[in-house]
Amino acid sequence: MQKRGQALVLIALVFAAFLALLALAIDGGNAYAQRRRVQNAADAAALSATRRLWEIRRQGGSEADLLAAIQEAVNAHGAFNVDGQPNRFEASYTDEGGNVLGPIGSGVILGNARGVQVMVINRFDTFFAGVFGFDPMEVRAMATAVYHPATACAFALFAESNLRAEFPTLRVYAGGVHAGTELTLRWSGVIQGPCEYGTSANIEFGVQCQGGRIQAPFQPLPDLYAASNFAPGGSLWNAYTGNRYCIRPQDPAQSIVLDAHPAGATEPSSNQCITAQRVRLRDGLYYLEGNGRVIRSQGQAAIGATVTLAATGSLILDDSNNRYELQPALNDPQRGAPLLVAGQAITITAPNFWWIGSILARNGPVRLSTTVQAWSDRGAIYGKMLNLGGGLLQLTFDPSVCPAGTAQVELLR
Repeated sequence: MQKRGQALVLIALVFAAFLALLALAIDGGNAYAQRRRVQNAADAAALSATRRLWEIRRQGGSEADLLAAIQEAVNAHGAFNVDGQPNRFEASYTDEGGNVLGPIGSGVILGNARGVQVMVINRFDTFFAGVFGFDPMEVRAMATAVYHPATACAFALFAESNLRAEFPTLRVYAGGVHAGTELTLRWSGVIQGPCEYGTSANIEFGVQCQGGRIQAPFQPLPDLYAASNFAPGGSLWNAYTGNRYCIRPQDPAQSIVLDAHPAGATEPSSNQCITAQRVRLRDGLYYLEGNGRVIRSQGQAAIGATVTLAATGSLILDDSNNRYELQPALNDPQRGAPLLVAGQAITITAPNFWWIGSILARNGPVRLSTTVQAWSDRGAIYGKMLNLGGGLLQLTFDPSVCPAGTAQVELLR
């Protein structure tokens, strides 16, 4: 009887060891599979939330959108808790290096956040490990993703075809120039970046290209803005919180005149469209259906305004007596600082022209002619063709005047 009892104990021990090995093999393998699935869910959630963070920076949104993006990505990977509920997760904001800044869930998106860290927590049933008190089991997986902002423009002066700049003094700081076909730079000056050209370059010896002369492949005009973005209901119309004006011409064959003189013009109505031919130029965002022209009908003084002018046709600034002093009404780190946007051409003729912001002619040339000088402390000029000339052009390039391009999203783990 004693030997028989000893055998039963031995059999029990062997059976327990067998169950332990079975639990290790089956439940351990299951835990590994669950861990891999949860890691995939964490990766997808971090990437999805980071892309959504970038979109919120550009188009608006809330923390609820981030949380929804995380939950959707987690659920899409089919990992659920033992009670059938979606996996629990913890999420935090990170900087561009992946360093945690604070938790997501406070209701406010941190201004310096450039990424999202997500930890997914999954509890699952076991097969045999429950015999030893391990039921349910839990696995965790963490992933971090960050975005790297990209600018939509990389040159101070960009022409899809010919670029001609003829000035006794030409100075382009912190940037270069690009001509899709012929590049002409005369008579003296300095370009701190590269001088790129598509087919030929006529650069006089008085002009220094500090970034070198480079023959480059064709690049289409970047899709920085469309006039429709500034129309009522458009993304940039909605983004601007100041006075917004929509003007339709009484005679579509004539330009809408924006008059900087305080009298003799129709007062625009904020946040609605009016039909008029001559409208008072005030600070704010203007959407013009057709061609637009900016003048001062009386008096000799600077035409100064904080405006963003967007026309479906062409824009003309041709006051031969007064100087222009313009800076953009819409000035946002993600949306850029558009000043003049035309569906067709932009023509600027003035003794002095000072501006901040980007100038874009989507389907036509930019023509700039100043008898004295044109200068910008922070700007860029883009068009199908550029024809620039006068006494002096001094332009300091700043890519932040352009809308942010598509961000690169990186998974750091």
